[in-house]
Amino acid sequence: MQVDIDHTLEMNNSHKNMVKTQLEIVEKDHNFADISDYLYRIQQHLFFQSLTKTALIYDEKCIGYAELAHQVNQMMLALDRLQLKKGAVVAIQLGKCPEYIYSVLACALKGLIWLPIDMDSPALRREYLLANSRVDLVIAKQPIENYAYVLIDEILSENRYEFSQFSAENIIPVSQMTYSMSRDAAYYLYTSGSTGTPKCVVLNNQATANGLEQSIEKWQMTADDVVMAVTPFHHDMSVFDVFATLSLGATLVIPTAEQSKNALAWTNLVEKNQISIWVSVPAIVDMLCSVANPDQLQSLRLIAQGGDYIKANLIEKLRLNLPNARLFSLGGPTETTIWSIWHEIDDADQDVIPYGKALKHNQYFILNENLQVCQVGEVGRMYMVGTNLSNGYLLDGKISPKDFVPITISADTTEMAFRMSDLGYVRADGNIIFAGREEGYLKVKGVRISAAEVETALMKYTPIQEIVTVCCTHPQTEIAELVAMFSLANVQEKIDIQDLKSQLKNYLPQSHIPTKWYCVDQLPLTQNAKIDRKLLQKMAQEQLYPQAQNLKNKHIALEHISDTVMDIFREFVEQEFSSNIFYQTEILRLGIRTKQLKQIAEKIAEKYDIRLDFYVLASCKTVEDVVNQVQKQTVN
Repeated sequence: MQVDIDHTLEMNNSHKNMVKTQLEIVEKDHNFADISDYLYRIQQHLFFQSLTKTALIYDEKCIGYAELAHQVNQMMLALDRLQLKKGAVVAIQLGKCPEYIYSVLACALKGLIWLPIDMDSPALRREYLLANSRVDLVIAKQPIENYAYVLIDEILSENRYEFSQFSAENIIPVSQMTYSMSRDAAYYLYTSGSTGTPKCVVLNNQATANGLEQSIEKWQMTADDVVMAVTPFHHDMSVFDVFATLSLGATLVIPTAEQSKNALAWTNLVEKNQISIWVSVPAIVDMLCSVANPDQLQSLRLIAQGGDYIKANLIEKLRLNLPNARLFSLGGPTETTIWSIWHEIDDADQDVIPYGKALKHNQYFILNENLQVCQVGEVGRMYMVGTNLSNGYLLDGKISPKDFVPITISADTTEMAFRMSDLGYVRADGNIIFAGREEGYLKVKGVRISAAEVETALMKYTPIQEIVTVCCTHPQTEIAELVAMFSLANVQEKIDIQDLKSQLKNYLPQSHIPTKWYCVDQLPLTQNAKIDRKLLQKMAQEQLYPQAQNLKNKHIALEHISDTVMDIFREFVEQEFSSNIFYQTEILRLGIRTKQLKQIAEKIAEKYDIRLDFYVLASCKTVEDVVNQVQKQTVN
């Protein structure tokens, strides 16, 4: 289809000023590589690589650089026929396949903004992505209603030019490319929004090149490397997989749709293709290590993990099984482009894996609520300034600088920064330690608790495979509880919760020890392969309070009553006794005075809307007797 395009993104004044400030920051003392450098290198490999050099491996088929060049050229010719102008937006609605690579390279070489679409997302969500991005064209397998589209199979079946006609003249010199020192939009990526609506991040050329340049150099990548493209193409890590690999003339292994969800298949791909570089979220690495024989993974010389919390016991397993592999922690939200902070994990990193230090030409700051720099060890919110900043968010075709704010970094210097939801602190050695996210702080009985802190302690208990802590609230009593949702390394194994609680006392205060425990076969993941905390919280709420809506109809579980009663008792006893209140605890041994006993009776009566005066409570010898009294009155 042909469509006339005269569409450019509108930027409001605040965004123009933000981009100007960013350019001033990054041009102070360095001439940065731009993505055009990488496109130029890719072109050279496309047209001058040996015909036998493998560019892509997919479904047991090796695709050489010669064939890759031919297919990319077919895509570029199709885009030329549509007369798309620089800055037009092209959505790539394809699954995990080589055709995606052909499309994204063609868009990049033509100066078009590409948008990868998550094919597993619901139809209504995909429609929102297209509409919000003001898409000019969709590349797809099937017709797309209401949008101009081209069908990838029809384009690639054409044979307008033979590969033999290619020569050096086909290569656009880097000096003539439209990207030089450009912070123009290169591609869009969608992330989950805190409000539930996906956020479109506008990524630029220069920030992308900075991440590629430093990663290739630090990881000493060469044309001999074989990279696993395990990350979904709508995720920012995949930008590294595609552009870093092909700019070096290296080989990229792409799992099929079936293989993408099968850890055994990943293991076979690593062994068969001698994959050397693996970059993914920690959950994927964990799954790989859980099913693989260590001998199958010996080709891996570097494993980098980012996008979620890295467990110390996973690193211990990698050290044991792959002692020669370099291990990296990667971090930074999509708004800071691919990754903007990292740390090479060494033997000194035992209980805590550092978030690390910022990539060159970027700075991380830990600030308090007054935007003042936190002291060493003091938890605050993370902010980042520098080259890796994206251009902002796209909302209905317009760029918004929301969450990009000016911060004062010295007496006479103010710079634009991205304000993250990530929390952390600076360790004495200068490394930033991740301390959860703002929403990762839970408040239970007036105590602010970091979920990450509790989970780190729980992972010391070896039978546990994965752990997430959530906060659930009883709909009737409004008492909050800390709940541990976990899976076991061996599903046949049983664990002693009381023993586990005793062990946790060595690491956590009593207020941080979960009061509820819920074992699942496997923790659910989001589309981006991160643990789905929201779904887990919902599961815990439903599991703990299945009859909560009918509480006033006298359907109250004994377990819930007992836990609530024990919690109320704990509020009124001395700290030394609070951890010793159990179902069979004798009330007289708690040192409770008459006034306190009256207050306990009043609070229990109020919570359950029953009559439970001081004399009834005084007649009870144990906590169990109190629970029985409450249960009798709620069912009668």
